[in-house]
Amino acid sequence: MESTKSSKAVSFLSVLIVILLVVIAGLSYVYYQQKKEAKETETMLLAEKDSLSNNLLNLMNDYKDLETDNDSLNRKLQMEQERAQKLYSELQNLKRVSYAKIKEYQKELGTLRAIMKNMVREIDSLNTLNQQLIAENIKVKEEAATAKKTVKELEQRTEELNTQVAKGSVVKARNVTAVALNRRGSETSRASRTAKIKTCFTLNENAIAKPGSRYVYMRVVGPDDFVLAKSETDLFDFEGEKIVFSANREVDYQNKDVDMCIFFDSSGELAKGTYKITLYMDGYMIGYTELVLK
Repeated sequence: MESTKSSKAVSFLSVLIVILLVVIAGLSYVYYQQKKEAKETETMLLAEKDSLSNNLLNLMNDYKDLETDNDSLNRKLQMEQERAQKLYSELQNLKRVSYAKIKEYQKELGTLRAIMKNMVREIDSLNTLNQQLIAENIKVKEEAATAKKTVKELEQRTEELNTQVAKGSVVKARNVTAVALNRRGSETSRASRTAKIKTCFTLNENAIAKPGSRYVYMRVVGPDDFVLAKSETDLFDFEGEKIVFSANREVDYQNKDVDMCIFFDSSGELAKGTYKITLYMDGYMIGYTELVLK
């Protein structure tokens, strides 16, 4: 009877041990599978973390590459770059990686990318506008330069026309002749007998010349190249300078031919040779002749 009870107890223990072994084996398998899945999940999450880190680094570099002259946009770029840098630092310092954290950082990354796209479009728009403004500025400068050149050309042309008109308004002298007169008023060719030099000419008709009273000046240059003059103070204007004249005469010019003569009275004996006689009026040389005295 006791032997039968002992045998039953052994059988029960054997069954219990088998059951325990089966349970332990099952639990071990489940633990192994869970550990394997946890490892795979951790590996996948770390890979996602690395991918996020690389994407954030690329985003920060993209922000650095963005350039604009707009101060307001530059401040926005700086803020978003600092935001990306902060997110990157947080991700690097993250000890426990979870799906929730990965999703959170992915959402932040998406927001930063969207902001960047908007800023890129805004910068491109500003750059396009700047290029248009630069092109318009260049065009305006070119047009201004062209206008300035045109004005200068017109001024030069006007000056040329004024010069031509001024030259055209000069009253010239024709038929300029000079003779020497002795003390009795008779013509002579002898230097020793010459008391006066008489120069006669005709002022030409000129419709565009200014009418009115003006002086005709005569300069007589002797064989020694000295100007015959009564006084060093007998001066008139010619080409911006004051020069000495030998004699002058006032004439009332009314745009018609005027016949006239000018006399130079010699105060001493004249030298033999050629005397060059030049006539001036209104600041222009209007006639020339020569007189030879023996």
